[in-house]
Amino acid sequence: MRTKTPSPEEMERYIARFDELPANKDRTAGKIPTEAREMMTARATRTVIASTSVDTPWGNGVIPGPEGFAVVIAECEAGNGPGLHSHAHTTETFTCLQGRFRIEWGDQGEHSTELGLFDTIAVPPGVMRRFENISDDTGYLHVTLQGPLRDVEYAPSVGTELREKFGDEVMTEIEKLGYSFNAGLED
Repeated sequence: MRTKTPSPEEMERYIARFDELPANKDRTAGKIPTEAREMMTARATRTVIASTSVDTPWGNGVIPGPEGFAVVIAECEAGNGPGLHSHAHTTETFTCLQGRFRIEWGDQGEHSTELGLFDTIAVPPGVMRRFENISDDTGYLHVTLQGPLRDVEYAPSVGTELREKFGDEVMTEIEKLGYSFNAGLED
């Protein structure tokens, strides 16, 4: 098979400069308060690779990837991490790049393990999960998502807390993004 040799300019489409990637929460900052987004995600998540052929929250600047695949870098200060959530059809794989992280799983987050430098865990679809930086400094996780990129569902407790803190208007905007708060409930 004949190979390709893209020019350096053409290869720029396939380079993501971490310092130039906007935090995903910044893409919705006009309608959803930063503090509300941080209850759902790490302090700063930056999507590096994702499908650009479907409507996603990633926006411009990501390396185009195949359907049902994304790479995200999660940046968390000490004690930070997302709310308890599940992906119905997506495997989420976490690799510690800096710091130490506790990965929790189960409907109440009742099980956990710790990840050190380069340790990796893959959480299967349908399992409630969250992570938290348990080191004293900023930590970074490499997150790979394999499956539909819009199948996240949060624990009802996360929705209740968001509604109490931010009201119905913010919850409506969050739900417009495709998020729901029914994980772990019977259909």
